[in-house]
Amino acid sequence: MKKVRSLLALLALALVSMSVLPVFAGNGAPNGSHYNLNIIGVPKEKNVNFDGGEGKRIFVLRTGTTQFYVHGGDSYQVLDHDGTDGKVGSGTADPGIIFPYDPLASPTWRVQIYVRLVGPKGSEVTWTSYYFDGVEYVLYATFTLDKSSKFSLRTSELLADGYQDMMWELDPVTKFRICQFRIYLLD
Repeated sequence: MKKVRSLLALLALALVSMSVLPVFAGNGAPNGSHYNLNIIGVPKEKNVNFDGGEGKRIFVLRTGTTQFYVHGGDSYQVLDHDGTDGKVGSGTADPGIIFPYDPLASPTWRVQIYVRLVGPKGSEVTWTSYYFDGVEYVLYATFTLDKSSKFSLRTSELLADGYQDMMWELDPVTKFRICQFRIYLLD
């Protein structure tokens, strides 16, 4: 009888655990409500106004570094869709992207970000993130993505809790076409 109770308790714990864990799709990102953001690499020769996209895309050049100014706010917004000039936003007072951020007692970002690189075989990009300490941007983290079919969670490398202003640098190691973000807002 003791074994049966132990087995039932273990089964109940397993069922509760399963209901709490996120369910992942075959592409590596969890199922559920999210926003898509595509960073689209365009050839240098193009000279078109890339504004628009309602928060779904940002255009950057396939070569050269692009800086993304990120700020913590009340909601998710993309304010600058044209990074072909090498910048998305221009600084702390003029961010290009806003993500939900809770500035109270223990300041935290209220988002999870999954990222993957799609595009031609051999594509590779390096993301470097910096936090603003009130005086200057300080190196926080760096990671490299290669062409992959799966999303990977990168929030902790892109956003530093305790710092409401971040800067990302995208360095296309090889010419890429699309870097996809899946953005999940947390309660």
